Amino acid sequence: MDCIFDEYIKFVENFLINYFKFLLAGDYERSLIRPFIDRYIDVRYYNHFSFVKEPTFTQKLNKELNNVAKEVMSENEDKTEKVKNIFALFGYILYIDGCFSYSNISTLTKSLFNDANIKLQYSDKTKAGVTELIRDFTDKKNEFFKLFDTDEFFLRGRKVEENTYLVDLGNNCHISKLYSEYAIEKAYNSEVVSENRIYLMLVMLTTKVLAEAIALNFDNTYIFDFPETLLEKQKKIIKYLKLLDNDLLRNKIQLRFKYSTYRNRVLKKEINKLINKDYSISIELDDTFDSDYDSLVLFSSVFVNKNGKYYQNVMENKEEYKLKVMEV
Repeated sequence: MDCIFDEYIKFVENFLINYFKFLLAGDYERSLIRPFIDRYIDVRYYNHFSFVKEPTFTQKLNKELNNVAKEVMSENEDKTEKVKNIFALFGYILYIDGCFSYSNISTLTKSLFNDANIKLQYSDKTKAGVTELIRDFTDKKNEFFKLFDTDEFFLRGRKVEENTYLVDLGNNCHISKLYSEYAIEKAYNSEVVSENRIYLMLVMLTTKVLAEAIALNFDNTYIFDFPETLLEKQKKIIKYLKLLDNDLLRNKIQLRFKYSTYRNRVLKKEINKLINKDYSISIELDDTFDSDYDSLVLFSSVFVNKNGKYYQNVMENKEEYKLKVMEV
């Protein structure tokens, strides 16, 4: 499975291109549209802002698009009217794509087609086409998340600090009473099942982060224990991490390992490869920690146990090494 987040972004981009092709018709020019789409995706779905200081997300987004409009107009002085139309049309994207709520599609399109700030003429065929395009986009957005609905499994999260959660996968699976609790637990935590469980959890986590981004919530970070058994299974780990192959996901989802795993020469090499590929890695210290603080700066977060023999020493050094330390 490819990265779910990226697939959704492609879906949005395809809608945006068709939206402008319909409405601009003969005035459509890819070179004028693309800077707006790129900046919109960058801000809307990755929460990237340059130096815009506005009180709300949507005001910041509008200001970013306004800046793009100024840049494109400065490079295309003979196409000022076209660029103004593109900018004005993007105002309705904020509604269609869920930044603002609206009553219904008919009311929204009526406002769009009668907007005096947009200097375009629409045929009845264009109006019908755009209305159908918006309706199809909205329906497919809802259908998209239904693909990942499941009653058998769910994410369990424990808050470790504000907006940061340690998560694992829970289940509502019915298992025959012919099997003992011990047998069930042993099977559930076997190597193969544990690894497959992580894949399912990654699917659910990525869709959760995507759903939060759509809702303009970029606050939360999720951390989960990544099986060390996967580190030496190259084909499998490529398949798993493909789900996280996205800038926002790599930032919002952290893979946690025990420090004893990192001390293993072979496994340490594999973990460092993940860090070099910009995956967010968390480390849970244990009694094998040897005060190597230079290695700790590589990690997005460091988990410590209050009862660990290293605890006091870590807490005294966390400011110097700028460590994000969380207590368990």
